[in-house]
Amino acid sequence: MNSVNHFLHDWLVLFSMVNAVGNLPVFADLTSEMDAQQRSRAFRTAILTAAMVVLTFAFFGSWMLKVAFEVDTEAFKIAGGILVFIVAARGMLVGHPRVGAAPHAPTENVAVFPMGFPFLAGPGTIVTTILLLQSEGTWLTALAAVLVYAAILPLLYLSPLLHLAIGRVGVLVVARILYIFVASKAVAFVLSGLAAYFGNRGSP
Repeated sequence: MNSVNHFLHDWLVLFSMVNAVGNLPVFADLTSEMDAQQRSRAFRTAILTAAMVVLTFAFFGSWMLKVAFEVDTEAFKIAGGILVFIVAARGMLVGHPRVGAAPHAPTENVAVFPMGFPFLAGPGTIVTTILLLQSEGTWLTALAAVLVYAAILPLLYLSPLLHLAIGRVGVLVVARILYIFVASKAVAFVLSGLAAYFGNRGSP
């Protein structure tokens, strides 16, 4: 694949993993008691929080694996692929676990947790980012991540209209379809890690 195809691939994988569409009912619930200004601030804070978390791992994830934890790429691809598959399978079967904020929590608290983390930048998204940057390169993956969250922000603003247009069932269907794509990519990560591992063992 050329750079454009790599970028589009990374963008689609990360957008599917974040699955903001599937989170629309949760976000609507968390911001139901906010006025328009508070809701707007909460959405911006959530996006900024999620982007900072993902970009931190995009730039320092490989260093953490190799230096801090001494984990090789093959092992992380296998373990990470399994984790991403579990996240995707759970999303397909039961949806997101409900992570609630305290009643009447300040807007910033709700925006950072649970909206920013873990809903928009959960463990599955972080692992997927690290796996992508190992094969596609740091800057390409980081750019894809930034544009994913840039695309999600207007989606959050339009969430009441989208939810009204396609309904709860429509939201669930779209979310499940995206998770099928993520599960397929997770299997590819595992197979790639296994192929590299056994290939290295078989080489003289």
